[in-house]
Amino acid sequence: MAVQSNLSNLPSLASITTGTLFNPLLTGPLLLYVLRHPSVLEKLPWPPTKYYNLPFDLPFPFPSSIRVGATPPLKTLKFLFTWGLILSVNRLLNRLALNYGHLKKQGEPWEFQTEGKETVLITGGCSGFGKEMAKMFAEQTKAKIVVLDVQALPDDLKDVPRLSYYKVDLTSPPSIHETIKQVLETSSVPTVLINNAGIAQAHTILSTSDEFVEKIFRVNVLSHFTLLRLLLPRMMAQRKGHVVTIASMASYTGCPSLGDYCATKHAVLGMHESLVAELATRYKDQGGHCIQATTVHPMWARTPLVGSWERQLVASRAAVLEAKDVAAPVVRHVLTGRSGSVFVPERFRYATIAKGLPDWVGIKMRLDLAVNTDVGREAERETERQALEVKERKGVEESWVET
Repeated sequence: MAVQSNLSNLPSLASITTGTLFNPLLTGPLLLYVLRHPSVLEKLPWPPTKYYNLPFDLPFPFPSSIRVGATPPLKTLKFLFTWGLILSVNRLLNRLALNYGHLKKQGEPWEFQTEGKETVLITGGCSGFGKEMAKMFAEQTKAKIVVLDVQALPDDLKDVPRLSYYKVDLTSPPSIHETIKQVLETSSVPTVLINNAGIAQAHTILSTSDEFVEKIFRVNVLSHFTLLRLLLPRMMAQRKGHVVTIASMASYTGCPSLGDYCATKHAVLGMHESLVAELATRYKDQGGHCIQATTVHPMWARTPLVGSWERQLVASRAAVLEAKDVAAPVVRHVLTGRSGSVFVPERFRYATIAKGLPDWVGIKMRLDLAVNTDVGREAERETERQALEVKERKGVEESWVET
């Protein structure tokens, strides 16, 4: 079976290490004390360095013995302090860059603990990440929660306080316009927009129908543009807003049998990065600096989205997150009131360097993902059959032109 995760309740190893061993506020005073009182180190039971002769001779200038020993404590402390300082400066620079050069939020302050002062709008909020985020915002804040989804509101959300539900077809811009009009009339201007809704289906590029390609781009990408055009001007006018784009680790790589999905996630990442640049420049004098913007990049997670290839994930023993594992860090980050990039698990932040690796490394990584989404030819035939039925119902006639 797939390896289940319970990340939402446990601090990551990286956060523990960063907060202790690589925390210059801890290692700095300790290093200063040791430098002023070097005799302290003499009392430590540090293992001595030993040399072992090799069972064979190496040609000059290579040594014929090896040195085995623990790094001296002073040298270790200097390394921890220096590296911790570098990481701290890097985090500060990242925070400044992501927040338009400001340490404090510009514009109106966040008031998540004041009844009804904030409104969180979540697309695709009836299942998966969206449903868990709706519950967490209700539990941890006093904000209004607006759920938009084509699905009916599930029973476990019907009793959630301050939650309102609107049915919407994200493939239809008129439906989005009409729904947002209702939200503005009956609720309030959303201060947090979480573009979470998404669809996916495992199939090769050649077995993907035109209808599905259009549908997945309308839901996963184009709905973001429509919602931003409708809500972002209002956010800037009230000098408060946070746009959260649920992307994916697929934003940074391709994956066999998920070509269309990966394309949409590349697209929303490009859109989001362009949005941040526009807020910092084009809309700087119109409240752009008052808007936070965050991307979220989860790995495989047990939601309806992965339904068509979940069996392959189980068979390949891939680590699969639970929906709450992704929802928890997103909610936690939104409540900080800052822009940022959220990776789940956090260690996958460093996987983004794959784009800069040699081609043979990147290609090997993409090939290794094939086993996770190999639904087989039988499933692809079923997808093709469904696509053919759709075409027949619509009376679509295709002509092939040879050149």
